[in-house]
Amino acid sequence: MSPIEQVLAAAKAIANNGHTPSLALIKSRLGNRFAMPILIQGLQQFKALPKSEWQNLPELADIPAQEQPSIGAADPMEKLQLQIDGMQQHIDLLTNRVSELEQVVNIIKNKAP
Repeated sequence: MSPIEQVLAAAKAIANNGHTPSLALIKSRLGNRFAMPILIQGLQQFKALPKSEWQNLPELADIPAQEQPSIGAADPMEKLQLQIDGMQQHIDLLTNRVSELEQVVNIIKNKAP
């Protein structure tokens, strides 16, 4: 299984548990085995997938499991760091989306008579 497939599987497992997949949750699920760009790319691919295509993703059970700390049992600083990481990841995604939209607007402006 490729690193991206492992990230997708982790995101699927998190979503199936009723949580919104975030960089922090995926990293806590997979550990430090993958570089941050791989985690980000996998999460972006997962978020771009329609929910109907999730069943085609590999299962996390195929990946050697690491102990996932319970969010409720984490010390307050760990909880805050997880929240900050999740917010930063959302900011990064939104920033990328704004850049894409700005490019589209520029293309439309240049085509207008």
